[in-house]
Formats: sequence, C-alpha cells, structure tokens
Amino acid sequence: MKQTALTVAAVTFLAALAFTGAAAAQSVLKNHDTYQPLDISAERLEMKQREGRAIFRGSVNVKQGRMTLTADTLTVFYKTESGIENPSIDRLDAQGNVTLTSETESLTGDWGVYDVNRRLVTFGGNVTFAQGENTLSGKRLEFDLVSGLAKLDGEAAEDGRVRGTFNVPSKKTDDQ
Repeated sequence: MKQTALTVAAVTFLAALAFTGAAAAQSVLKNHDTYQPLDISAERLEMKQREGRAIFRGSVNVKQGRMTLTADTLTVFYKTESGIENPSIDRLDAQGNVTLTSETESLTGDWGVYDVNRRLVTFGGNVTFAQGENTLSGKRLEFDLVSGLAKLDGEAAEDGRVRGTFNVPSKKTDDQ
C-alpha cells in the first residue's frame, strides 16, 4: 500500500510538471532513441574482454542523442557474438556523482544503471529529479525511456516519503 502511494505520488508529480508554466516542455527522455550510438569518454579505460566488461574511470561522459550521463566510474557490460566484430552493449553501471541530463530535465544520484535492452534508467542513493524549477527527491528512481513513466521510492530516513518542490504560476492581477 505504501509503495503504491509513493508511485502514484511520483506519477502525479511528473504529470503536474507537464502542465506547469515553468515546465511546459515535454520530456526529451520519453521516446529516447536507445538505438543511437553511445559516445563514451573518460580519463582511463580498463578492458576485461573475457568477462565482457569495459571499465571507464575519471570524469566519465556518455552521450547518446540528446541525453548525457556523467559519473566518476562507468562499467559497460557487453556481449560479443562469434563472427561479429562489434560488441552488443547490454548495460551501463555508473558510480559516484552520477548525473543524467537532457534539454528539459536532470537526474542525480549516488549510482545509476542504464539497461539498454529494457530501455530503463534506474538511479539510487540521494536521488533528485528536476525539471525547470520543480524538483522531486527520494531514494530510488526508475525511468522508462519509452513510455516516460517514472517511479520514485521515498527515503527510509524520511518516513519513506517522496519530497517535492513545485513552482506555481504567478498571481494574476486585474491589470493583466
């Protein structure tokens, strides 16, 4: 029951963001094209080919279309099929100062997972979701890049509650 209430609150918040004057822009993360190439840069790369992992360290920057992910460390999990030279990326695991930004919103957290196959982004730790001047914070956020549905779980230290700050339209006077 408590979990359902939190999810409903997060979905209500995101719907409210879509209708406020300050956040009239539609999320560019909804319907994000996950088939675009991933452009990854970092200070160092460690390849573990037998394990199907590549570990990027130091000021990691991942760009895919209009979405950018930054972190201290990024582990890329991939598969290489026999006879195919290009590996198939399954998942990106980000750790430390994780931020995902687009033109219309930003997500921050202690860690993040981008499940490329499921087209799902999950952030955890001290999560903040911001769109315009509106913010929402919690412990764990799951964002579906196809539907735009976001689910946010509350902080246990905060009685399991999601916290939000919403900008409201300016008061209209008779002169306007």
